[in-house]
Amino acid sequence: MSRSILRTGIVAAICGLVLVIGCSETESTPTETVIATATSIPTSTPTVVEQFATPTATITPEPTATPEPIEPTATVSAPTVTPESQPPTTTSTDPTSTPEPTATPITPTPTVTPEPPTPIPPTSTPVPTPQITATPNAIGPKFVTPAPVSGQRGGEIKVAVPQSPPHQDIHKSVSPILAAWGPGIAYSRVFRYRWNSPGEAHSGTDALSGRYDPNTSTSAYEIICDLCESWEFADDTTLSIKLRPNVAWQDTNPGLGRDLTATDVAFSINRLTDPTFANSPLVNTVAEVRAVSDDTVEIELTLPDAEIFDKLADARMAIVSPEAVNLNGDLIEGPTIGTGPWIQTVFETGAMRFEANQDYFVPELPLLDGIIVAIIEDAASRTTSLRTGQMDLIQPALNDLVDAVERFPELRWTRSHDASAGIEVAFNTRRGYLVHHFLRNAILYSWDPNALIDTLHDGQSFISSGLPLNDPHWLLPSEEIDSRFNDRKMVLELMEGISIPRGIDFTIRVGQFGDDYIDTANSLASAVQSLGITVAVEPVSTRQFGEEVWLDRDYDIYVGAPPPQSSVTSMLFAIHHSGSLRNTTGYSSPELDALIERQATENNPATRRELLLEIQREIFRGAHLFRAAANVYHWSWWSHLNNVVPNTFRADSFWLARMWLGDRVRG
Repeated sequence: MSRSILRTGIVAAICGLVLVIGCSETESTPTETVIATATSIPTSTPTVVEQFATPTATITPEPTATPEPIEPTATVSAPTVTPESQPPTTTSTDPTSTPEPTATPITPTPTVTPEPPTPIPPTSTPVPTPQITATPNAIGPKFVTPAPVSGQRGGEIKVAVPQSPPHQDIHKSVSPILAAWGPGIAYSRVFRYRWNSPGEAHSGTDALSGRYDPNTSTSAYEIICDLCESWEFADDTTLSIKLRPNVAWQDTNPGLGRDLTATDVAFSINRLTDPTFANSPLVNTVAEVRAVSDDTVEIELTLPDAEIFDKLADARMAIVSPEAVNLNGDLIEGPTIGTGPWIQTVFETGAMRFEANQDYFVPELPLLDGIIVAIIEDAASRTTSLRTGQMDLIQPALNDLVDAVERFPELRWTRSHDASAGIEVAFNTRRGYLVHHFLRNAILYSWDPNALIDTLHDGQSFISSGLPLNDPHWLLPSEEIDSRFNDRKMVLELMEGISIPRGIDFTIRVGQFGDDYIDTANSLASAVQSLGITVAVEPVSTRQFGEEVWLDRDYDIYVGAPPPQSSVTSMLFAIHHSGSLRNTTGYSSPELDALIERQATENNPATRRELLLEIQREIFRGAHLFRAAANVYHWSWWSHLNNVVPNTFRADSFWLARMWLGDRVRG
């Protein structure tokens, strides 16, 4: 791949970064996998590091959306599942606990022989991990009516988001607005996520006090069938999927209304393999998708892929119809025709409108009659629209939310996180005195990012390794991370007997992504200066940041916004593995490389969790790259709107179909 093409892709990603509602692609907690040893991969298959090398095509930037992922997303292990007990099938009257249609899965029978991994002693009690479930061929889907406890079923709500989608083609943009609030909600995927809820939403009388805890957010804890009825692995690289019956395309212009077929699914996934498409990394291990019958699809992988189910559950893996695509050659200007719970009726610059799909294959959903999505760029204006009753649900700025919940007890609010997004800090480990590990650690021990989080974000953020992990149980505990910072005793131990030569000076290059980034760079500069080192803070444009910092590695220390990541494994191989051309910091660790390679082929989720925890420890031990303030997103709504469980994970929007209206009471 030429340097000019690589430069174009990365610069487009860096320069297009925007923090928006529901933003960022992230990786779910890993599913059960079966190990594929290095010897089980055919000799014609590229090596693990080659599979995660730089992409081979330029990604066209979206002018108004978050940037296209610039990391490859291949993985190296084949999924399997452990059968689990049948979910409850009794009718529930609580819409917040309605089971999803699912049943006992088919147990795959991979042909590769597992190689027992070397165990890593757990640092804590293993927790339940997400399972992949599907309905056996002989059993039809089971639905449970989500009857509202009180209030009415139906009605239309108004939602305010900060940005318009760039266009309507779900496959050609990574925009979370498009996927989670725009045309994307009209579509279905082959799989989807089932979400847990941390409990009741906070009331307007609750203050946003205390530091953010990821355990207070919703988490994806299970991958279940959406369009599929069952699945199994014919071998370690062939995934066979049987589609559920009686799924119809929305009967809108250009007038489909026919049943979904395996040919439609194959067409849609194969369309995404075009390397110029922004979301093509989701299928970079897909060699071919073929319809073997009217209701069965086979996905042939280039190598075992542990994250294939996560990718197929991503909102950007929407199944689109051949007729809609062929009408204009793409879906940039529509038409948006899917099989999902919502039918798009209006797509304009300032607003979008969706009506309930009366022929949706889950007949009890959606609970609302319609959703109007208004584009209100200014955060204060969004909050005003909520407070005056013009909107039912918004994503407010934190300071506006704090003020609103103190004044309006009828308001509700919640939050979610993205551990991979936020303010990134990196040290060039191949430049000047920063090659010394003790000095990088001394800088971190001299710095207190948590104090900065309290000042800039009212405690509503957290430090992370940057891995796109949704489940808080897979994130390194905050007490372990905090032990790497703000410890004067450790600074003295590291610097004992060491005199830093005179004339040593560093420059912190900070991308102009917002005032928080500048403030973070200045705070870090103070920590560096406390060690007797001269330091300058140099703000650079987002384009300079992409070209000079990311591509040319012209920096000592940088503070900026990272490009979004589509999977854990792709990020580890592309950013942290010493064999990658994208290893911007130049950090090299045989121990970290070995852990990255092991987790990619680990079949036991509990063991893989421990591997990923150890990887996060190694990242912080290396003192070279982390998130000083990972993103936390807030939502607020009036109490008449029930079962609101918003999230930012893989732009999922199914929760919109499960909201319902109660009595409108406002103060």
